[in-house]
Amino acid sequence: MPIDSSFQAWRVLWLIRSVLVLQRTSIAVQASAAAGILLLLSLADALFLCRPGLHQHLYLVVLFAGGLLVTSRSFKDLHDPVQGTFWLLLPASLPEKTLSRILLTTIVFVAGSMLGYWVFSLLAEGCNWLIFQRRHDLFFPFAPEVLKGTLTYTALQAPFLLGAVTFRRHALSKTVLSLLGLALLLSLAGLLGLRLLFWDQLEGSGLRALLAGPESRLAWMHLTEAGRTVAGIGRIVFWLFMPPACWFLCWMRLKKTSA
Repeated sequence: MPIDSSFQAWRVLWLIRSVLVLQRTSIAVQASAAAGILLLLSLADALFLCRPGLHQHLYLVVLFAGGLLVTSRSFKDLHDPVQGTFWLLLPASLPEKTLSRILLTTIVFVAGSMLGYWVFSLLAEGCNWLIFQRRHDLFFPFAPEVLKGTLTYTALQAPFLLGAVTFRRHALSKTVLSLLGLALLLSLAGLLGLRLLFWDQLEGSGLRALLAGPESRLAWMHLTEAGRTVAGIGRIVFWLFMPPACWFLCWMRLKKTSA
């Protein structure tokens, strides 16, 4: 039976629900293990330090560590020799399957982890109060650092999702190595550009001379302004272009795999 090529939102929701139902036992076990470790950290901090904002910081650790791990395993069924064919034959189009994984690793994971961590903070601070008669503030999901961390995670998970569909095994470690290699190449390109554009100011007596005298200060200002421009372009690429580009490449890779 051919699959309807038109986009259907209900099929995306069905795919998301199927993953959550099939993985409910694994999700419960892993969440319980994480909660146990976090509870020990909360108890220890309440005993010795009782630092403000503890739960916001711990949540960001959970968000990035757990989220990137989940993202790297999001196409595990596709790479399985037995389940891969079954997954490709599910009655949903490739854009729907791709979107379901994007939503699972962004909106669904973020919302679920926020809700779960808020409930955990209630239980943890109840234990702290009963044992030590002191407690931290409860987890506040709309704190500025949490919202900024959430946006950063949403952008950062995109290349890990691309790695999940590209690499059959060890997707997390291979994606990290790929990103480190890309960062190294960009750094070398930046240093090469610096040498070509500002070598006249940098040669001779070096940076110390660059900081002395009006002409050298002017050259340093140009160098700083160029660095700010590059950093601004980098932020635009990271926030606006990298996530949709990686998601698009993820769909293209999935399309090539299913051919």
